[in-house]
Amino acid sequence: MEGIDAALRSAEELTLETRGRRTGRPHRVTVWFAYDPPVLWLRTDRERDWFLNLERDPHCRIQVGVLSADAMRTAVFDDPPSLRRAVELWRAKYGAEWVADWYFEHGRAVVQLRLTSP
Repeated sequence: MEGIDAALRSAEELTLETRGRRTGRPHRVTVWFAYDPPVLWLRTDRERDWFLNLERDPHCRIQVGVLSADAMRTAVFDDPPSLRRAVELWRAKYGAEWVADWYFEHGRAVVQLRLTSP
């Protein structure tokens, strides 16, 4: 996992592959993320296909450049420590203006992925 770990520490974005909840086919999307090993923090609108796919099947695959790894969505409880940690990581990576009040807008979700294999 050392290679993917190094890639995740330096990448601005990753490709997330989920399984389509209706078709069963692979669904790929490029997303921004924050990395707090072994956890990836993403954020999205609750209506996005990839989010709905992860609700149906939490298993996914991430790719950074030529490296990839399996991951699994894990529950995020909106407890203050979790939310503070995610926001802290996003602000450090993308800037305070980008993060601002994003999480608190209606319909937004924080997604936590845990790496499961290289």
